[in-house]
Amino acid sequence: MSHNRRYERSEVEAAMKKMPTFSHDHIDLVDMDAFVQEIGYSYTTEQRDAYITFFRDSHDSKILVEVLVAALGAIDDSKELMRIHVTALDKDKDGFIDESEFKSIIPFLLSHDPSFPKVKFDKFVEEADTNKDGKVSIGEAVEWFSKNAKK
Repeated sequence: MSHNRRYERSEVEAAMKKMPTFSHDHIDLVDMDAFVQEIGYSYTTEQRDAYITFFRDSHDSKILVEVLVAALGAIDDSKELMRIHVTALDKDKDGFIDESEFKSIIPFLLSHDPSFPKVKFDKFVEEADTNKDGKVSIGEAVEWFSKNAKK
């Protein structure tokens, strides 16, 4: 569980609106440190670096309002937090996690739990694809990531 508290939508949105790069649906990654300071969120240097990589590579250096509101509102619910991040990673919105999407979440997960298993995509598909259709759905991915996360 996180040492940070849950944040209300209104306080996340209010803090985002104070950022110089705020638009109707995001702030730019350059405002991440100022936003975090504004809401009083704390993280390690490793987590900060993983967040930067995650948002840069997965969200074109944008921090989306809806993703941030959802994540900070579920900060103490690890399975829901996992669902939010995995769903946000599905860039093509096809409902499945492909290899590039998988590779972008692993460093993020490792920053929160260094003991998280380091597996290759093929092994992930083999283990997570419970209906054996050769693809990993969002639900299957969330179950696999949650099962393999620190208890």
